[in-house]
Amino acid sequence: MPSSPETVAPEPWLDTERLRMRDGVEIITGAGGRTMLVSPAGRYLNISPSGLAILRHLGEGMTGAELVASLTERYPEQEEQIRGVLPNFLADLRRASVLNLDPLPATGTERAIRYGRLDLVKRFPLVRDPSRYADPVAGVLRRLPVRPLAALLLAVPVVAIPLVVLALTSSAGSTRPAAWMVAAAVAVMLGEVVVHEFCHAVAMTYNRIRPRNAGVGLMLYLFPMAYVDRTDTYRHEGRFGRVLISLVGPICDLGFAGVWSLAALNTSGDASLFFRILVGFQLLAVTANLNPLFPSDGYHAVEAALGAINMRGRALTYVLHRVTRKPLPLYLRSIPRRARVGYLCYFAVSLLYTLLAAGLILLNLIVLAIGLMS
Repeated sequence: MPSSPETVAPEPWLDTERLRMRDGVEIITGAGGRTMLVSPAGRYLNISPSGLAILRHLGEGMTGAELVASLTERYPEQEEQIRGVLPNFLADLRRASVLNLDPLPATGTERAIRYGRLDLVKRFPLVRDPSRYADPVAGVLRRLPVRPLAALLLAVPVVAIPLVVLALTSSAGSTRPAAWMVAAAVAVMLGEVVVHEFCHAVAMTYNRIRPRNAGVGLMLYLFPMAYVDRTDTYRHEGRFGRVLISLVGPICDLGFAGVWSLAALNTSGDASLFFRILVGFQLLAVTANLNPLFPSDGYHAVEAALGAINMRGRALTYVLHRVTRKPLPLYLRSIPRRARVGYLCYFAVSLLYTLLAAGLILLNLIVLAIGLMS
């Protein structure tokens, strides 16, 4: 538990309700060897050794007040810390839906904070078991040596990026796209999105993690997208495997961009222009998919590489609580200064990237519209 408690007024339910872990809560060793709780809704939560010990006590069916009394009797030298920290810890567990009580009702400010840190994607599952389709490919890949396979994946962007630069900077001849080119490019992109998500499913299955489902969604409840639910990647302890699962989709996109660039460089006229349109669309997709402010492939790759868990949620929670002057959740009250600065930098860099990416996408769409109308 933190060493610098920030007390709040005791909640009445702590004196009256007998507490225990909610049925269906799972305790696992997950990413980075961390002990984690998995709620019945599938949410992953870090839990410290002291927090886990407290959860064991809840198996005895104590109220919060009885638990405080029991622990202060056992550890009298830590009485002040226990009385200051434990009620907040139990309240955080209730908010996370891992206790046998309904979650605490949120205030308007708390709802705004929760909305700001959510994965703002409305999902519509279409495939309940993606691993059924990914497992045959993953089985073949498991027979290959790991290092050559990883080297092959890393070689894709190394080869593709120079080809993309050449294709976009060389003379294209005709610069006025026809409507059929844009329509055909959109159709091709839809197929590439399916391949992109299938690569994620294969990478998960290769690492013996089952995707929960796959389907289509609406980013910000507006922009269409496809997805494979990779939440259970947190069950994988290896850092490299989680990075691979996240980056295999963008690597696939860059591979397509490299192929279309090669085609553009070896054709002329309308064919070359069409392939350049595909390259441009592909780059816009990669740019959007690396946005660290949203739960994108780029964000998940950085999180996995740093060995962090729920970095985005923690950072946004920290920033939004500071902006709204709400008391921090217990797990954020004793973080070191380096982490606080890191969360602020993450938010600032992510916001800047989002604005620049949105401007780039908007500019390219305007140029494309002008080309179609001229």
